[in-house]
This record gives sequence, structure tokens and C-alpha cells, in this order.
Amino acid sequence: MEPQSDPYVIDQPTAEQLSAAAGNAFQPRTPISAREFFAGRWEQLTTVADSVAQAGLHIVIFGERGVGKTSLANVVSPLLTVMEESLTQKPAIPRLVVKVNTHHGDSFSAVWRRVFDEVSWFENKPMIGLVPQQTTNHVSLRTAFKISDTPTIDEVRRALGAIPRSVFIFDEFDRGSNPLRLAFTDLIKALSDYAVNSTIVIVGVAETIDGLVKDHASIIRSIVQIHLPRMTEKELTDIIEKASKVLGIEFSPEASKLVVKVSQGLPHYTHLIGLHSAREALKRFTKKIEVSDVHRAFPKAIQQAIQSIQEIYSRAIQSAHKDALYEKVILACAAASSDAMDTFGYFRPADIVKPLAVVLNRPNVKIGTFRDHINEFCEEARGSVLEREGKPRSYKYRFKEPLLPPFIFMNAAANNSVDMDRLKMLTACA
Repeated sequence: MEPQSDPYVIDQPTAEQLSAAAGNAFQPRTPISAREFFAGRWEQLTTVADSVAQAGLHIVIFGERGVGKTSLANVVSPLLTVMEESLTQKPAIPRLVVKVNTHHGDSFSAVWRRVFDEVSWFENKPMIGLVPQQTTNHVSLRTAFKISDTPTIDEVRRALGAIPRSVFIFDEFDRGSNPLRLAFTDLIKALSDYAVNSTIVIVGVAETIDGLVKDHASIIRSIVQIHLPRMTEKELTDIIEKASKVLGIEFSPEASKLVVKVSQGLPHYTHLIGLHSAREALKRFTKKIEVSDVHRAFPKAIQQAIQSIQEIYSRAIQSAHKDALYEKVILACAAASSDAMDTFGYFRPADIVKPLAVVLNRPNVKIGTFRDHINEFCEEARGSVLEREGKPRSYKYRFKEPLLPPFIFMNAAANNSVDMDRLKMLTACA
């Protein structure tokens, strides 16, 4: 009886093709725009679709940096298209969906001028002459509606009233000016008062809706608040499984679990680590990704991590003393952060004891061992990587930059600060 060949083994040309295709299936740099690659967030997606279907409602999507707000905003248009195609009676008017980014310090006029310039169509106009001819002119919405260079709230309201069922998405809204937020509050109130059948979608980094909309009490009945929390482990696993299905590869359960644990609820890292883990396996001419491939992927993932994250980390752990504990304490803080039950990621000094014992390979660790370190992490000299809240003796802490803890885990593995067994124990803490 002949031995069966390994079903995962592939030849070099196939491995090279899959390695190139992996860049489309895993997209760490670019927010997801294709519906087939978007995993999880079904509850939030249906809330968006239901809200858009009801005239007079507007949407605010908020959450931490890195949780996938832009990716969610990107799939609103294809989602609405698919849902309307399934209707027995198709809408008479096609839906217009426009998405623009808010720039630093943008005013109300600036963002709406960008919107109206973004929308255009081709208009047929007859030419004057002996032989009737047609030429096509490119017309922007601003030109067609004769909107001024500095659109006012009333101009915007009238324009939106002439485009029923339209949806306007404003990403990175928190980058705009304070007057912008107040003006949008007034606009939403005006759209509600005049029963304009258009939807405004505001997307931005914030812990609560207060961080994005001023005086929201006056428009509370017109606003649907969608908080985008960190993804669950199942949702992150769905990302891996969707990409694997597209590529025809397979992550072992242990490899998938490690990617998910290190990602700490942030899809950016699931895509980043998943991409390089797949490519490490493909170098071995196999379609089966193992834990060892994930570990080999960490150095590549670190190299491609956002430059500002690398700089923040370096500043936090810098020390002239060889035996300084900053690097080890911040790793324990990362483990405590990922295990935190607090909605906003706060952890307490007692939560650091167990992971630091793992990092130091010591049975007993006292809070006094690292109390000064975590206090220093809150100071400007170390980049204020931690935020502190509460009163003395009852302080709680969290990372100011949500993308930092997963980077800390990857860096520890890549630099052999902890071996594979202790990393496994740390992610179990997480």
C-alpha cells in the first residue's frame, strides 16, 4: 500500500501565487472595503441598515482607534445595495452613498464643499447648430445646485432635501474643529425639523458620543448611537477563516488561537499577523499554518507596524541600566490590559502581579516591585503610555494607545524576551 501524500504540500509556483494573493485576503494597511472580506460586526451592520431605512434617523459610530470603524463605514454602501436588491419591490429612486474623510481642523463649510465636489454625473446638453449633436458635460453637485464656496446649514439642508434616500458618511470626524461638531448638531436638528429623508453618518475615535457631537441632548431622538467595541475572539477567528477560505489554506487551531490572543480584539493585528504567518508557511511549501509560523511572523509584523507605535514603545522602555524592568513591566501591563474586564480597558496594579511573575519567572511578585514603573509610564518622560484614573491607593490604569499592547507581545516574542512557553502562559493570562 502506497503512503498517502500530504494534502497540504504545494509546489513553488503555487506557493508564490498564494503568497501574493494573501495580500488581498489579509489587509492590515487598508481598511476593508469588499463585503466578502469583512468579518464580524453583524449586529452593528444591521443597526446601520435599519437606521438608514427609517427617515429622520442619523448615525454616530464611535470607539477606540483600531477597532475597525473605517472598515465598517466602507461596507455601508455595498451592504445597502445587497439589502435593497433582495426587496420584492425595488425603490424607484437609486440610493446615493457618499463617504469623505474629515481633515485636521476642518470647518463645516470645508467638509460639505468636499462632499458636493465629490458627487458628479454626466449631463447631456444639445449643442446649437444646423445638425443636432450631443456632448457630455461633467457636472458636480455643487455646480448643479449652485451651492456657494462656503455652504451654510440651510444650503446643505436644501440640497439634501433634493436628494432623497441619500447617505453621507464622515469618517475621522474627531479630527475636525469644535465648531464643526456644533454645526453638525444644528444640521441634524434642521434635517429632523424639516423631515429631510437623508442620513448623516458620523464616524470617529471617542469613548462616548459626547466626544463627537456637541449638545447632543437636542438631537438625541434623531441619533442612533453605535459603539464599536473591540472584536470578540470569535469575530477575529472569522477574519482568519474568511481569508483562509479565499486562499484555500488552513490555520491550525493553536496557530489561529495565538493570532487572535495577541491581536487583543483589534482586527488590524489579526490581518497583519495572519498575513505574515501564511507567508511563512508558504515558504515551507505548505498550506497548513502552524504555531511556529506565527512566531516567525512576529518580526515581520513588527517591521510593518505603524512607525509611531514603535517610537512610543522605545521611549517607554528606554533606560541606561541593563537590568531595568521597564520592558518586562510593560509586557505584564499589556497582559493585564488584555485580561481587563473593564469596558474601557482599565486594569489595576493587582492585575499585573500574575503576568509579571510569568515574565520574570518568579513565584512571588509584590506590587512594590513595579509600582514606580507604572507611575513613570504615566509621565511625559516615558511618553505617557499609560493613563491613570482614580485616587491614590485605588488608581486604575490603561494604555493611551490601544495599538500598543499587541505590539508589545510581538516584540517580546521576536526578541526572545520570553520563550514560547511563557508567551503561551501570558496569552493565557490575556
